Order: sequence, then C-alpha cells, then structure tokens
Amino acid sequence: MFENLAQAEAFLASRRHLGIKPGLHRIQQLLEASGNPERRMKTIHIAGTNGKGSTAAYIAQALTANNWKAGSFTSPTPGGFLESIQVDSNWITEEAFVHECNALLAAIEEMDGQDAHPSEFEIHVCIAFSYLAQHADISVIEAGMGGRGDATNVVQPLLSIITNIGLDHQKFLGNTIADIAAEKAGIIKAGAPVLSAAAQDEAMKVVEAHAKAEGVPVTWVREKDVERLQVHPKMKGPHQKLNAALASVACRVLQELGISLEEDKVRQAISQTQLPGRFELVEKEPKIILDGAHNAEGMAAFVRTVQANYPDTKRKVLFGAFQDKPFEQMMQQLQEVTDDITLTSFEHERAADLETLTEAFPGLNRTGKWTEWVDQAFTANQRDTVYFVTGSLHFIYQVRTYIVKN
Repeated sequence: MFENLAQAEAFLASRRHLGIKPGLHRIQQLLEASGNPERRMKTIHIAGTNGKGSTAAYIAQALTANNWKAGSFTSPTPGGFLESIQVDSNWITEEAFVHECNALLAAIEEMDGQDAHPSEFEIHVCIAFSYLAQHADISVIEAGMGGRGDATNVVQPLLSIITNIGLDHQKFLGNTIADIAAEKAGIIKAGAPVLSAAAQDEAMKVVEAHAKAEGVPVTWVREKDVERLQVHPKMKGPHQKLNAALASVACRVLQELGISLEEDKVRQAISQTQLPGRFELVEKEPKIILDGAHNAEGMAAFVRTVQANYPDTKRKVLFGAFQDKPFEQMMQQLQEVTDDITLTSFEHERAADLETLTEAFPGLNRTGKWTEWVDQAFTANQRDTVYFVTGSLHFIYQVRTYIVKN
C-alpha cells in the first residue's frame, strides 16, 4: 500500500520501461477490477495530432462556466499526475490519487503475475476514470496516442472530436496520413456525432468512411468558421482559432444532445482560457515564450505565430525534442524565423540526446545544460530580443518549472 504521493508516483515511474503498449485488453481488465467506471461517465473524446489539449481545455472551461461539473483528463501536464486529472480546473488531491492507486494495486499485481503488465499510462487512465466517474458530470478525455488502440478508447462518448492529422508517432500509427487517420478515427463510435478539423483529402476520406460505418454524421470545422462563431481565444496563433472553433461547435452539438449551455458563457470561457506551454509568455523581462511545438505540424503553427506576433524582433530559440521526431523538417521550419538556435537535451527516457541532434545539425549552437541558456537570457535581458523555448511539451514543462521557481 502507498502511504503518500511520492510512493505512488515512484511506483508508476517504475513501470515506464514497459513503454507504450497499444491495445485495449489490459485497460479493460483494470477497469473491470474498478467496477467499470467508464460506463458511468458522460464523455467527449478527443484524438488528433495537435491541438487536443487546447481544444479539451476550451470545452472544459465552457462546461464549467455553464455550471456543469467538468472533468478532464489530459497529458502531459506541467503538474504531472495531479494536474492531468481535474474537475472544474481543480486538480485531483494527493489523498484521492493515492487512494485510487491503492484501490488498483491488487489488480495490477494479479495482472503482473499473468504476464499482462499494465503500463504506466494504462494505470493513469484507470485512476482518472475512477475519479472522474465519481466527481464530474461530463468529462473531456484526451487520447494519449492514436485512438483505436489508445487506453482511453474504452469510453462510449457523447461526441468524438478529431482535431487534425499529421505525420507523428509513425512507428506506432503507420507511415501515411491515411494510416494515421485510420488510427485516430478508431475513436468514432455509433451514437456519437463526429467533429473534425482534418484538412487533407486522404484523411477526410478515412474519417468519413469510419463515420459512415458507424452511422454517425461528421461536421468539418475550418479556420474561416471562427468569424461566424465569434470566438476570440486568448491563446495566440491561427491554430488556436481553429481549436477554439472546434470547441465552440462541440458546445453547439452538446446543446442539441440536451446538455444545456449558453452561447455567451461558452464564448467568454473560450476567450479566457490559457494553457501553459502554448505560445505562453512566461516572463516579460526578458521576454521568454514557451511553446510545445513537438512535431512538424506544431512547428509550422509556431513559425506562423512568431511571424504574426513578433515580425521585427531579434529571436533566439532553445530546442529539445523526443528522439522519434522529424528533426530535419523541424529545423528547416525553425530557420525561417531565426539562425540563433541552440540545441539541448532534457530528462526523459524518450528525449533525443545532444549527440544525435548535433550530428544532424553540426552548424548550430548546443548546450549540455539548458538551465545555462535560460540563466543567460535573464543576465543579458536584451530588450530587443525575444527568447523562445520550443520542442517537446515535457521539455517545455521542465523549463517552465525552472523559470517559475527561480
């Protein structure tokens, strides 16, 4: 039995070596041992390559603003396990998290004995569902990776959302847009209408086919819908306008499904939502902006947002990413906004090491300690310079914690 959060977190971290394990049989076994909380939940399920966390946050805030107890499960988050599970923006408490962990321990040990070891993420999902089933009216659930074989794909949602489709996690999801779209479209289920911002023809065809097979309608959401919907997100960038439009349309569909929501309150909630690490100005002097542009699509959005908001400033960039990302493409994109790029690594078993990055881009700056780059930004405090930190969300959150603490 775990006596405190540190023990529970250490236990979960000890399972990281099991890696990513697509497939639903382990999570189903775990949930059964918990009394199948997923069957008692009203959910909105979100998959996609980018924008899941922001879209989820917009919808959760809109539900809260309309007096629904809005649950959410998203990851990664800067506050780790506790921040990833929320009701009305309040994190799960340490006591509740430890309690949920303890309740699962016997089932985990039994499964370990059967050589069906549940992964860290599967246990995390089960804890979230057990808690949200008890404390939330409606929960917004973000898929971890893909959709079809993702541990979250055990819910029967009110509504399924596929934000967009890009080339990411090819090792697990396939090498083409159509393959990846098929994985993401695996969250589509009979009885739950579908919203999507996917834009490529091949992705749209796949989503359409899945929706048709399940007998549900698809609504396509585009950037131009923002004006019609009159949503003005606080988070910067055209991609955030699209995420906000998705959330706004989602709320309209929920109304049609009998969830009472006032449009004014929805709009206001969306206009006030800010997530950490989404083109976030974390420090004003010096100007430091953090953005989790963790793949090529994210980097394209980051570049557009930099060009739109900081057209005439000097820019310095610190970059750290996971080893399975398309660095070459991401660096070409980054070089559209600056030549002053510093490569680094960070603490995570999936982080690309400095050697790998330097081999790929021998001409760029490098630092073994990203804290030194951050410290230098503060020491220099150049008024005419904006310092950007980008790449993996896990990396962004480590930098964010360092800046906020110091």
